[in-house]
Amino acid sequence: MNPATWVRPRLIGLVVVMLCLLGVASYLNMARQEDPSFPYRAGLITIIYPGAMAEAIERLVLEPLSDELTQVDEIDYFTATARTGVALVNISFDDSIYDTDAGWDRVRQAISRAELEFPEGIARVELDDRLIDIPAVVLSVRGSASLVELTEVAEGLKRNLTDLEGLARIELEGDVDEQITIALRDAQMARLGISAGYLATILAERNQVIPGGFVVADGKRLGLLPNSEFASIDALRGTQIPLPQGGNVPLENLAEIWRGPVEPAQPKAWFNGEQTVLVNLTAVRGQEDAIRFGQRVRERLTLLRPDLAPFQVDEMFFQPDQVEERLDGLELSLLGSVLIIMLVVFIGMGWRMGLLVATMLPMVALISLGIYNLGGGILHQIAVIGMVISLGILIDNAIVMVENIQDRLNRGETREQAVYGGIRELAGPLGASTATTLAAFTPLLLAKGGAADFTRGIPVMIMLTLSVSYLLAIGVAPLLAGRFLKPAPKHSSQWMATLSRGLGRASTGAPWWVIGLGALTVVGSLTLAPMVKMQFFPNADRPLVVVELYMPEGTDQQQTEAVSATLERALREHQDVQQIHRFVGSAGPSFYYNLRRSPQASNRARLVVDATSLAATSAIIHWVRDHVEQHYPQLEIVASTLGQGPPRVAPVEMRLYHHDDAVRIAATEQIFAVTRSIPGAVDVRHDIDLGVPALRIEINDALAQRYGLNRARIARALNTTTLGLTVEQYRQERDPIALVLRSPEGTAQTLERLKSVTIFNDAGQGIPLTALARIEPQWQPGGVYQRNGVRVQTVTAGLEDGYSFSQILEQLNSQLVQTPLPEGVRMELGGDKEGSGDANNAIFTSAPIGILLLLFFLLLQFNSFRRVGIILLTVPLASVGVFPGLVLSGTPFGFQSLLGIIALVGIVVNNAIVLLDVVDQRLADGADIVEAVAEAVERRTRPILLTTATTIAGLLPLAFSQSTLWPPMAWAIISGLLASTVLTLLVVPAVCRLTLGRRNEPAKAAVSA
Repeated sequence: MNPATWVRPRLIGLVVVMLCLLGVASYLNMARQEDPSFPYRAGLITIIYPGAMAEAIERLVLEPLSDELTQVDEIDYFTATARTGVALVNISFDDSIYDTDAGWDRVRQAISRAELEFPEGIARVELDDRLIDIPAVVLSVRGSASLVELTEVAEGLKRNLTDLEGLARIELEGDVDEQITIALRDAQMARLGISAGYLATILAERNQVIPGGFVVADGKRLGLLPNSEFASIDALRGTQIPLPQGGNVPLENLAEIWRGPVEPAQPKAWFNGEQTVLVNLTAVRGQEDAIRFGQRVRERLTLLRPDLAPFQVDEMFFQPDQVEERLDGLELSLLGSVLIIMLVVFIGMGWRMGLLVATMLPMVALISLGIYNLGGGILHQIAVIGMVISLGILIDNAIVMVENIQDRLNRGETREQAVYGGIRELAGPLGASTATTLAAFTPLLLAKGGAADFTRGIPVMIMLTLSVSYLLAIGVAPLLAGRFLKPAPKHSSQWMATLSRGLGRASTGAPWWVIGLGALTVVGSLTLAPMVKMQFFPNADRPLVVVELYMPEGTDQQQTEAVSATLERALREHQDVQQIHRFVGSAGPSFYYNLRRSPQASNRARLVVDATSLAATSAIIHWVRDHVEQHYPQLEIVASTLGQGPPRVAPVEMRLYHHDDAVRIAATEQIFAVTRSIPGAVDVRHDIDLGVPALRIEINDALAQRYGLNRARIARALNTTTLGLTVEQYRQERDPIALVLRSPEGTAQTLERLKSVTIFNDAGQGIPLTALARIEPQWQPGGVYQRNGVRVQTVTAGLEDGYSFSQILEQLNSQLVQTPLPEGVRMELGGDKEGSGDANNAIFTSAPIGILLLLFFLLLQFNSFRRVGIILLTVPLASVGVFPGLVLSGTPFGFQSLLGIIALVGIVVNNAIVLLDVVDQRLADGADIVEAVAEAVERRTRPILLTTATTIAGLLPLAFSQSTLWPPMAWAIISGLLASTVLTLLVVPAVCRLTLGRRNEPAKAAVSA
């Protein structure tokens, strides 16, 4: 049979060339990001209830809301925090939810039902279901001491960037809203008999937008524009206020009026010590290229900067640069892997066969990239890493096929016979080995959850490249080999021949000893497992230090600002610090995917420190901890580098439940004390509420009624005096400005001034507060914390360099055995322990599918349970070198190491299949089992060792890279492969020698064992 008429080489060549060109075009044009995008499973509900205390918010707001949220099936859990004037509810969907829009619609319906039970006075209910969106670019506008000026410039910049291609959302941060304050003079109002409520009514009526219609003159319509609203601040000051006893008085005689920033203060930001307003640009998710988006932003800024002078626009955080740097580094690693693999192939196979095999690498990579792009794939670090991992594996098919054809040519077959015979002989075994490798990665592909979403690009790319490599190995490699190879003397080196014969003699001559040695090696490796430190994901490799600052609950933002500024100034003196960005009143922009976005809080600040190098971050972190401990006993900090993987509160987290507050708090204090004493645990915090001071106004109802007042009227009057009463809007600006009635001091008034506050009744009579009520100091809860509607306390901790969460939890558990928690207290573990468990459970849940597929393909190929059992014996061999390698290198076992073991399983099973296939061929030809096993080892040692060498060589650039994410996985594969390859070449033949011992056993007719 003529292969040329069967396979149509010209057609195949044309298809391959076109697919390679598609890959080139895809590489040049496909979207690029640093990391994959997560589904919108996280959201935040913010409920503003001005003036309400934490316990009142819990009772009146959180309880009805929790009842409704528990009925939303998509929710995995929700946490709630009640503070003075605000309730914050963080919602997390179940990992199996990918249609998040429908889930958030049901959350909105639950909020609407709960609102029916909310008390009056709720100012705002807001749901942010895009909590995980991060800005691709954060711009800083600076150049003035006035936040109002900076805000105006930032607003103008925002308007000029709104039409930017690829922009999904643009927001300001650190900006300031304005208000027009009408500071009432109580004495003057009392003398004239005017109350704040009466004044609010007059101003609201005066400031109406009422159209005047139009008249027709000479055939044209002339609009009528009555001055029914305030045209200027002076017009507001001159507004005539009717007096109850007759006559009028200008508003400026009753109040002092000025325009200024909203009070209380909004969150603020500083760019390297200079106050700034931020412009956050979020790119469209999906097919938007982050690098091109950054280029468009810079091009637009180049045009806008001259018009914005003398104000400066700086790039505070510019993610496109990080994307480009990350991908360039990984692409260099990919190129380095390709070159190293080519060198290994040339050395191991000779230049002619090596050239053919090496040709497969760029072809597979380009075709896979083209198909990946057609499927909507995005080029990010996970996809590139998947391709790097697959390089050494995918070339195995081409190695086996080219060697087989060369061997046939050496035996005297014609080119057509060699090509056709090679395809016929190897299509099945290579297909089975490829399919089993794909089956090994199936659990990773099907797993659900944050970790699986983050790493899914690895199984996708590996499975894609392996499938393409198989098709090219049986379709293209034979054609090229038949055309360019020629009969040649066997080129195996003497040492390779000696090694293969020695392995064959060992496995056939002393099979029991070999199997015993393999079993002891596996057992010895597993005994090292308890010595391996556990880790979920390592920290990122950016030279940034993030310092989270927590002042005591109830601290005013001005005090938080002062403390954070002092710490920043001290930190600037550190030799390893390049620049510092500071955010007060909130955590600032979430410029990195792993950073949790935090809502506004007056006691919260964040410093982002740009270090001179990644190595310098550790010294900065330790300096900050020591400095704060010595100089700021009231300040709690969490200092760390950026994390990786799904976001979490802290690496170590313990949640404690009990219905009795006192018991729960006692248990929390116990866990806090124990955790602080454990070496390696740093930045240990708890959320025990220490309370906040308050002034309780005990109203005398009888006296209030005598003056025509009631409790609600007095409460509203106090709120107007301090926070102010918004009565109308000044609409002469682009954005309306609130008109606020309040006392001149607002929230800054003294206790003595508070006692003299005047309460007006309907008759305009002013009564001092002290005549109606008694003021008593009181200690109120500052915050209430819930999880799924149940009160909870949390203890969190960071990790010192070189420690893992498993070490901390082991010591914690050992101390709890000696001193148990109070009876009835329930403790849950969060942080990396919970994240790692969820990720592993997600893989193990889908593992049965992968196992069934593995068994299916093995039985399809061999039709023998005995042979399937032999191949499955190699699975434990895949982990032989992993644990010793991790222990010796001090590398923790994390999710990346688990990925490495899965890849190892696929490689080792692959090797076993091609080895067993030769044994079956020789048995089918009538050879003795000893002869068949020995020949199989001799023929397959070089391809297996070559596959091992190419895989290890391809991973070396990753293993020695500066990244913190991928070396653990690379070293797990390398160390495991070094040990498992040798054992596979010994143990599998030895087992074959003992279990397939009948002479002339036909492979395909083997009886199921």
